[in-house]
Amino acid sequence: MHEIKAVIFDLDDTLVSEYGFIVSGYKYMSEKLSVRLKHTPGEIEDRLWELSAQTYSHAFDRLFDSYGETCSEEELQELILLYRSHPAKLRFYPDVWPVLKGLRERKLLTGIISDGDPDRQKNKIRTAVAGLREIPGAESPENDRAYGAEKNEKGMVWPGEEIKRWFDEIILNDEFGGPSFRKPDPHGFKVMAGRLGTDPSSMIYIGDNPSKDFHIAADLPVRTARIIREKGIYNNRGYLDDIHETWRIDALTDILSIIDDQNGHKDREKE
Repeated sequence: MHEIKAVIFDLDDTLVSEYGFIVSGYKYMSEKLSVRLKHTPGEIEDRLWELSAQTYSHAFDRLFDSYGETCSEEELQELILLYRSHPAKLRFYPDVWPVLKGLRERKLLTGIISDGDPDRQKNKIRTAVAGLREIPGAESPENDRAYGAEKNEKGMVWPGEEIKRWFDEIILNDEFGGPSFRKPDPHGFKVMAGRLGTDPSSMIYIGDNPSKDFHIAADLPVRTARIIREKGIYNNRGYLDDIHETWRIDALTDILSIIDDQNGHKDREKE
């Protein structure tokens, strides 16, 4: 086995809660639609959850239908954009910061490969990374020097540089040309390896969705790890082509000991 040089993460239900984003978005949109639909925000939010019991797809057009209201395609697209870009108070799971810190200390490359609407995914990443400022030490001058952060005239780290401090490369598969490039298509992984200058055999991918996240092993020698989050949307999905993860982890921090073992650092002090 090659030494692990790059750790790549899925986004939803691996680094951030997809359910949490939906909760935030439904609450926000219910308040925005209260006057338009002539119902209280609480009533609209409850209706959205009722409609989402089986699927989250086309939630807003089905919402309008349920109230006997019409919604033009233009208005629907505006609502979808508003939902995707709403100011969600999204944070990384608590075990993400120790892992990011540990990977930087080990001088490993990091990245994200994610499916879904790019604007929505970028919103999640920006918001979650900004939340790291709340953690003591995450924004210390020592870290600024270590990771080469650039600051503006007010002394604040630019959002782009702030994200790059923790993730060397971010790939949103839909930006290649739409949903056809989503996992299990290996294209994003090939691009990631090229951009990082790392062989796929030196990469580990951490995800949660058995229907697509681990199938990469059928195309490239990428090792994988599966984490199961509470209220994870894909916890009960079956494995595509019965291809399983290399490791099952209970917490994201478990990956640090796996990496130390794979890289021959068995005596390293546990984080």
